[in-house]
Amino acid sequence: MDNKVGDHLLTTDEHSQLLEQLKSIVEKLKAHGITLSVDERKRALRQRRGAEPHIQRIIEIAKKHNVSLKTIPLTGLENDLALAKQLQPIEEELRVALQLAEDTGMQAGSEAWEAFLAYYGVLSSMGERMPDLAAELQSVVDFMATGPRKKNTLGG
Repeated sequence: MDNKVGDHLLTTDEHSQLLEQLKSIVEKLKAHGITLSVDERKRALRQRRGAEPHIQRIIEIAKKHNVSLKTIPLTGLENDLALAKQLQPIEEELRVALQLAEDTGMQAGSEAWEAFLAYYGVLSSMGERMPDLAAELQSVVDFMATGPRKKNTLGG
């Protein structure tokens, strides 16, 4: 078995601190952002790659020629462009963090399942000769049984 992640546990304090920091970051971002509905995401316009300098150029030309649209203020365009620029590196870091958390969690789950299967196999084999051990394993044996699962009578 390849143990890539299990030896690098967070301490309880590290875990709590990281979680609180992430929650704090999310709260700070909420003050400057919104959450779109699925429909709003589908309908949102997506700018072309490389559009940013051209947007900036339009702002400069509009200012130079005193062009203003009543329902679309130029300051709104400038602010939207600035916010998009500010959020881009934050998005990139959050993507890196999400990928790291997902991959590490997946690897840890995979390693845990592989180790579980090994121990389950050995203990099941031992249970064939040890009735007390077999009784202790029964809930796990039931879980691992193929076919329809029995209804959980413990409130679940």
